[in-house]
Amino acid sequence: MNFNNPIIRYLERNNMINDFISYSVYMRFLTGLSYFNSALLVAQRRGVGFAASEATWKNRFGREIKPGANPLVIMKPFSPLDLYFEACDTYSPKDDPLPDWIAEDSTHIPNFPCRPFEINIDSVIRMLNNHGVYYGEREMGERSGGTIEYCEASILVKAYHNKAFDSIQTHYAMVVNSKKSPEEKAAVVFHEIGHLLCGHLPQDETLKKYSWIKLSVPKRDREKLSTEQKEFEAETACMLIMKGLGYEYDRSKYLDGYLVNGAEPQYDLEMSIAAADQFLKWMKNDPELRYYIPNI
Repeated sequence: MNFNNPIIRYLERNNMINDFISYSVYMRFLTGLSYFNSALLVAQRRGVGFAASEATWKNRFGREIKPGANPLVIMKPFSPLDLYFEACDTYSPKDDPLPDWIAEDSTHIPNFPCRPFEINIDSVIRMLNNHGVYYGEREMGERSGGTIEYCEASILVKAYHNKAFDSIQTHYAMVVNSKKSPEEKAAVVFHEIGHLLCGHLPQDETLKKYSWIKLSVPKRDREKLSTEQKEFEAETACMLIMKGLGYEYDRSKYLDGYLVNGAEPQYDLEMSIAAADQFLKWMKNDPELRYYIPNI
């Protein structure tokens, strides 16, 4: 894996990537904490357990912060920073026990129940349109899930904005195998959107006319990226999205076909993390899909 972000590089140098992934999935599912903020927590304190703000500990759990407790710093939306505290930094004035799903450290993360798949694929399609991505379906072979591509000619999609539908032009088109089940279609969407949000497609200058479309695509030297690197980045983003929503997902079967001499290629994990965080943020801000985003 390649690590351009200093925090991710630090985790890699200290053999903490696997701990980070399992911890961040746990925190994302239970609290909605971004994957990047989980990386911050793990980098600040090896073996960190469940952490939350002082207000959350007080209002949700009836617990106070111990005098002299050392806080952990995270990035906060619409504000520079926020302070988090571990469970061991808190106490209950009534001596109430902690819930059994709260991990005291990252080596003892409980196996929280995985939810049955229940996302409404029609709502996901509407959300894709609202962010400038055309969605279509057609019959494909059983081994094909779908594709996403940059079309030279723009295509119209209907996006909902200011309580009305607008027809907008986009060059991003996703096509999914119509023979797949709703769960399989969702996984294909998450994988293909991973390609887009990891910067595997050209920049769509047309979409910049619509300031309300919250689509951030990183600029990358795509010619230097191999097929194997792209597939690992997109499928890792898909895995982080699925697991962050509480669904079972095994990426190994798909990625076995993209190993290089039996090993993983040098792909950019930071891109996968950023892609998953961006897509889950879309869902959190969507009135029909925010239900699926857990948040204590």
